[in-house]
Amino acid sequence: MKSNNTIAAISTAYGFSGIGVIRISGENVKKLIKEFFKETLKPRYAHVKKIYHQKKILDEVIVIYFKKPNSYTGEDMCEIHSHGNPVILETILDIITPKYARQAKPGEFTERSFLNDKIDLIQAEAVSDLISSSNIEAAKSAANSLQGEFSKQIHFLQDIILEFRSKIESSIDFPEDEIPNYDKKIFVNYILKLEKNLKCILDVATSGSILNQKIRYVIAGKPNAGKSSLINCILNTESSIVSSIPGTTRDSIDYEVKIDNFIISITDTAGLRLTGNVIEKKGIERTKKALSAANRILYIVDAKKGFTKSDKNLIQKYNIKNYDIIYNKIDLVSIKAHRKKTNNHYEIYLSAIKRSGLSGLKKTILNHYKNTSLSENVMLARKRHIECIEKSLEHIATAKKHLQNYHLEFLAEEIRIVHKYVSSVTGDDTITEKTLEKIFSDFCIGK
Repeated sequence: MKSNNTIAAISTAYGFSGIGVIRISGENVKKLIKEFFKETLKPRYAHVKKIYHQKKILDEVIVIYFKKPNSYTGEDMCEIHSHGNPVILETILDIITPKYARQAKPGEFTERSFLNDKIDLIQAEAVSDLISSSNIEAAKSAANSLQGEFSKQIHFLQDIILEFRSKIESSIDFPEDEIPNYDKKIFVNYILKLEKNLKCILDVATSGSILNQKIRYVIAGKPNAGKSSLINCILNTESSIVSSIPGTTRDSIDYEVKIDNFIISITDTAGLRLTGNVIEKKGIERTKKALSAANRILYIVDAKKGFTKSDKNLIQKYNIKNYDIIYNKIDLVSIKAHRKKTNNHYEIYLSAIKRSGLSGLKKTILNHYKNTSLSENVMLARKRHIECIEKSLEHIATAKKHLQNYHLEFLAEEIRIVHKYVSSVTGDDTITEKTLEKIFSDFCIGK
């Protein structure tokens, strides 16, 4: 029995849980069901069955059969819902493979859904983006794309381009002096309409691409200002080494923390100062790299010493921009926890050790994060989408020049290229096997 065209994988995350799911898709699904469960199953119904291993019951499971084309992949599909024990799930998968199916590659179920015209490429990518969303707004935007909202905009553009191309082609056979003036006006209107819609989509796509990027915060400052204590306070753990000895943190350490519905990336860094210690110097070099990659910097100072001239010099030396100042250890100087806006940054007064003033810091972080988020109509977009739209706009600009000189053959070629780039966003006829492989390799196994 050939199993190359049938795939199987555990679709739920690894670990112990109430339920685990195994997915099987392909031509051997019916044979597998018949041999495993000794009967045909009514499609789209939940059937309680037993699975045996070495002639003994392994687990009681729920089996759902999806008859093609009414399945996620467009093929015959089966889902086996067992108890969520990795040992049980892996044993069931071992029984299925390699006789009935092979192990699925990452994203292969969704790739088959795309190849069988169940979804377009934007929707396929949205599946992965929805799973990996770092905040609720990104999840909603990915859901918009999955429901086809982004695709509708692209298809609208494709319709305009097709109309335009047909009008250009029908005019090419006419000598220049016989072309009615109204044709030129129509062509100008098409160009302007395409340009306007492409720019609108580019704005939406650029905004959407930001949504799923975790904002990276870097905590910086002099040694012993309380950077690691602040990290522990935010994480509510003892993850970082806390010591009264300056220069204890010698490396940049990345953490992720959930604040409200947002996942924030925070980096603890080595203290900034002049030092002869070789290891500490390397730590400061890593701090410089972290600072250059940060979206926002939390510059921390000792509230007792205040923001000094040397702090100002460090900010200038390391080209620190987009920063807020945290005055830590307010418990030692009897200052109440508060925050205030000064110029382009906030000043937050807190005590990491006493966990006082942390709410002000969280409000500041969320304020910056939410400033990057836009309306609910934003669709989650990828770099690939943005590049395709940008290339389209470049060729629209060239097409404008050809239209001015009425070089119709050149105009037709530029609009054909625009059509190619726009169509590649949804994967219509122009996507290469290499591109597909790259896109779906980023998916998790079982999706």
